[in-house]
Amino acid sequence: MDILLILAGGLAIAAGIFGKTFYKADVIALGTFKSKEETPTWSGRVLFISVGAALIAIGMKLLWDAR
Repeated sequence: MDILLILAGGLAIAAGIFGKTFYKADVIALGTFKSKEETPTWSGRVLFISVGAALIAIGMKLLWDAR
């Protein structure tokens, strides 16, 4: 599980770095809003990079505690 969290964190950081267009999501319907309203690029990048860093940190903690 810890390795999967680290890999998912790395993918999230890569999406934050290389992503160009980010949309607001409807989490209940699991998709974008009907208007496909875009968010600013900087906020999408900050969100993806911070979530990726958090996933890597949790994965590293689980990996460290397993020893």
